Amino acid sequence: MKLKQITKLLFVVLSVVTLASCNDNSTTYVTEDASANAQIYSLKLSATLANVSSIDSVNFPILATTRFSIDQFQRLIYNSDSLPYKTRLTKYMATLTYENPSKIEILYPNDSVVTWSTTDSIDFSLRPRIKVTPANGDAADAWTYTIDIRIHKVDPDSLVWTNVTSSFELPSTIKQQRTLLVGSVFHAFSIDNDNKFYSYTINKTSTSPLSWKREATSVIPASVKLESITSFNGKFYAVDADEKAYSSTDGVVWQVSNSNVLNILGVLPGKEAAKDSLLVVTKQLGKYVFAKTSNMQSLQVVENISYDKDSNEVPAGFPATGFTSVTNYDRSNLNRNILIVTAAQASYNLTWSVRQGDGRLEVESNQKNTLFDPSDGLRTFLYDGYVYALTKNLLYKTSSFGSKWIAASAKEKFIPGMSSSKQSIIVDSDNYIWIFGGIDTSIEALGSPVRQVWKGRINHLAR
Repeated sequence: MKLKQITKLLFVVLSVVTLASCNDNSTTYVTEDASANAQIYSLKLSATLANVSSIDSVNFPILATTRFSIDQFQRLIYNSDSLPYKTRLTKYMATLTYENPSKIEILYPNDSVVTWSTTDSIDFSLRPRIKVTPANGDAADAWTYTIDIRIHKVDPDSLVWTNVTSSFELPSTIKQQRTLLVGSVFHAFSIDNDNKFYSYTINKTSTSPLSWKREATSVIPASVKLESITSFNGKFYAVDADEKAYSSTDGVVWQVSNSNVLNILGVLPGKEAAKDSLLVVTKQLGKYVFAKTSNMQSLQVVENISYDKDSNEVPAGFPATGFTSVTNYDRSNLNRNILIVTAAQASYNLTWSVRQGDGRLEVESNQKNTLFDPSDGLRTFLYDGYVYALTKNLLYKTSSFGSKWIAASAKEKFIPGMSSSKQSIIVDSDNYIWIFGGIDTSIEALGSPVRQVWKGRINHLAR
């Protein structure tokens, strides 16, 4: 009996010793294999309660949704989408994702080091770095990350202008002009000081010294209506004061194509490019009517719907002369596939939209642009999803194709030295707005031709 009790006692003692030994080995194993991983996997920022300024109240919601990328090779944390212009960096709460480090330190300039806990804010205005010492405590395995919070250095909504007159100055002989861009070549059609009609060309991408090439035109007279000159399907078209229509492949040699066209309003877009046409005003039975044409030789008179009335006549008040027009191509939304015509006279200032309907034209007017007064020399152009109107050196715009104009923001404005009217305005494939010449509107030089050329672009459209 005693032998059995002694045996049981020995078994218990051995079991305790064995368990103790196992525990010792387990503890030693964790210590020897502590992680050397010092990587940060994500960063997210949020506001601190201490920051309540109006600027921060705007910044914080943006920062809360800002996504940060991590380049582990360069140990760089950055935001690929820059924060808005003039964003102010300050103290933010930071949420980091990582393994279980032994220590995280914030390295500020001037050798200031702060041991960080998850409840501490970080002053990002000082451009700190983050040092992570891994669980094994070995300083040799520590990683230090640079934090690059990127902010737009320029205002993305500002329209910045550059005077490029030194390269593109219009010749001194030009009195009035209309300039078009076809491919990479500017074509300036001009009535010069000698009251003759000329064609000028210059290649904006040329590597050689830039200069305008002047050529006297044939057939077409100086009574040409500059506003009528249009490029369409590889040819130039124009109309003169006697209602003769002309066509040309090079802008120099012209031929008469028709003798009954009051004016060319612009390109009327179709459901597909093959159905685009020129929209003109012609006379039929003593009345002016709309007509479509692809070559100016054959005209197809088209009925129009205006103010819910069917008529063959051009609506009263429609600017068949003294206008500026632009074409918006949108084959996926035919309501926006439209020719916009705005009066550019001192008597009235209606904006009209013309679109192809079911076998007829749909012609509508905004009735009255009360925002700006009627003005000779008003010009319109399409840019950044808006139709812009330039009049008296002020810009207006509309996203609804003239039905409601608004003043462009203060960031979208001309600068001193750009004062003129009746300019040629072109938007190229690089989102630059080109402004050629015009008539000086200053008191000292009223009516004098302007030879300057400017180009401008809204910053957020830079590629």
